[in-house]
Amino acid sequence: MKTLIAQANDPALHQAEDLTGLLFSTPKDLRHKAEEVLGQLFVPIEVLSAGEESADIVLRPSGLGEIHVHAERERHWYPYQVTRVDTVVR
Repeated sequence: MKTLIAQANDPALHQAEDLTGLLFSTPKDLRHKAEEVLGQLFVPIEVLSAGEESADIVLRPSGLGEIHVHAERERHWYPYQVTRVDTVVR
């Protein structure tokens, strides 16, 4: 399987970067916000890991590559904040 990280001139990467800085409390909450930002009706998600202080979630919007979302929070009762997104094309 061939995996490529999207290049800087990829329009999907620019859309995904709009997710940076978003606050969310649950993966479902992130999915709803991603649907708004990406302009899609439904965005499937996969939670790779979710701990008290960080989370790694994969968004799979149709027509775009996978979007790997990395989020952190200072305390376990604070909402997560998206710190980095990576767009992967398979």
